[in-house]
Amino acid sequence: MFSRRTTLKMLLSSAAGLAVSNGNVTARAQGNRAGDLLVLRPGQGSPVAIAEEFMGLGYEMSSVVPLGLLSGDNHTYVALVRGLSERGVIRVGGIVADYTRFDPKGLAIAEPHNTVITGSALEQFAGFMKRTGWRAIWSLNFAQGTVQDAVAEAQAVSAALGAHLLAFELGNEVENYGQGNRPFRTGSWDYAAYLKEFREWSAAIRKAVPSAHFAAPDTASSVEWAEQMSKDANGDVQLLTTHYYRAEQTHGSVELLATPDPRLQEVLTRMRAASTQSRIPWRLCETNSFSGGGRPGVSDAMIGALWTLDTMLLLASYGCSGINLETGVNQLGFLSSYSPIRNDKQGNASPGIPYYGMLAFTEARRGCTHVLPAELDATGSHVTSYVLGEPGKARSLVVINRDTSREAAVDTRALKAGELHPLRLIAGKGEDAAPVTFGEYPVKDDGHWTPAWIDAIHDGVLRVPAMSAVVARTKESHRA
Repeated sequence: MFSRRTTLKMLLSSAAGLAVSNGNVTARAQGNRAGDLLVLRPGQGSPVAIAEEFMGLGYEMSSVVPLGLLSGDNHTYVALVRGLSERGVIRVGGIVADYTRFDPKGLAIAEPHNTVITGSALEQFAGFMKRTGWRAIWSLNFAQGTVQDAVAEAQAVSAALGAHLLAFELGNEVENYGQGNRPFRTGSWDYAAYLKEFREWSAAIRKAVPSAHFAAPDTASSVEWAEQMSKDANGDVQLLTTHYYRAEQTHGSVELLATPDPRLQEVLTRMRAASTQSRIPWRLCETNSFSGGGRPGVSDAMIGALWTLDTMLLLASYGCSGINLETGVNQLGFLSSYSPIRNDKQGNASPGIPYYGMLAFTEARRGCTHVLPAELDATGSHVTSYVLGEPGKARSLVVINRDTSREAAVDTRALKAGELHPLRLIAGKGEDAAPVTFGEYPVKDDGHWTPAWIDAIHDGVLRVPAMSAVVARTKESHRA
């Protein structure tokens, strides 16, 4: 296991001294004055069910190839994945999917523009999926491959993964195939042209693999194509998918991760409507802070963990069936700074700072079936808050404070949740401190994490230090 403490301490420092704000989520407030008490109370609306396989990670296709990485024998990696959820979804695809071919007996290659997945690599990945208990979305090369290649690969993947295969994707960010200096499609490439090819390919694959399910259209940002697919699916699509990044890497900043994105609000609203009308679940199958691997010093700092936690809760509150946070080596060939799970060239795995945001989400939703409507009454703070539980019963509260200098105090008594037991997500202090802890402890080198519950809060007021978050559970639901 390689050491990460020094590097992560340096990255955490980048968040200091920058003003942040937040926006319209399940419960929010903006602009807090020192000493203000924010009041969290039940809100209007209906509880929103949390999908069982909401948790997810995303990889470029090349990540399947390295010996010992996504392997059932990589015990630390398996522990890190299972520590997030007993059930979840791994999506393998990305831009590299457009440059990947399957050669059962060939030479394994993991390069951005030349990846070859062999039978041995596929079997290794199958072992990893079986050990984690998760399911996979597998991308086929719709950009440069042939339908015959896709059929052969789909048969092999289905045979290897079995019940651990959730769905196939045809291509990656398909609305862009007619763009660039070397487009994958010439002539008129629009949704109609895409749908025609999709139907041809999916029909051929389903003929060879009758149990095959499909996730589509897997767009970079086009909600329009997803809306059209929801109307045209005709039983051929089991999952609507699109991607989202807050911005490009070159434009990444702490401010962007700490402020609401109107575009994301629009995406969530429209995707929820398309899903509701079509009765096809939808998934944000590729996402993270900034495209291109994230912004070093921002994506991998404390603000990255808080953004991750808030984004996951926000999506859950909109009825999204899942989120796949990108991690590992990206399409440019280097380890992404936003990675929840980091790895070195030997396959050794360790949690990145965003992992702690995912871990906090895991603890918040443990034993909870729904996100409950809630409102945060105040004249502002850089705070977001969520309530989880079951209809009519709050079991878990989350408060996220992205103010860099001021504590937030949140009065929860209106929820009538009773005694609360908090777990704090906070940056470490001092030379020998862990860069980030959750529940007083960092994740161990073997990938396991055990919290220490601090003293219960009897007055119903959660105090959340600057640039930190708290997950608080009710007395009867917290883990001893």
